[in-house]
Amino acid sequence: MGMTRTVPTRGTPDLGALLEKLAGAGLPSAVQMIDQQLVGPGAPPPARWRDVRLKTPAGTITLKLDGGAIAITIFGNADPPLQAAQETIARLLSE
Repeated sequence: MGMTRTVPTRGTPDLGALLEKLAGAGLPSAVQMIDQQLVGPGAPPPARWRDVRLKTPAGTITLKLDGGAIAITIFGNADPPLQAAQETIARLLSE
């Protein structure tokens, strides 16, 4: 069971821009999976996606497009650093 934070969105967020914002916020991250397919290191993120796994220094976070919102999910037993990473992603996606 996971803990999910949902934020509204218009269209599909640009993953490249999100990764840049995360690095700027002190949370350098990498895309591990897109739409249930593994992604090689340094591979450019696609413009369209439905489900993404981000590897952050605190742990893995799932982003899932659901209509006009993005569900940001972490494990239910996530520690405070992973919960903080989830909040940072939610804040950046809301900007």
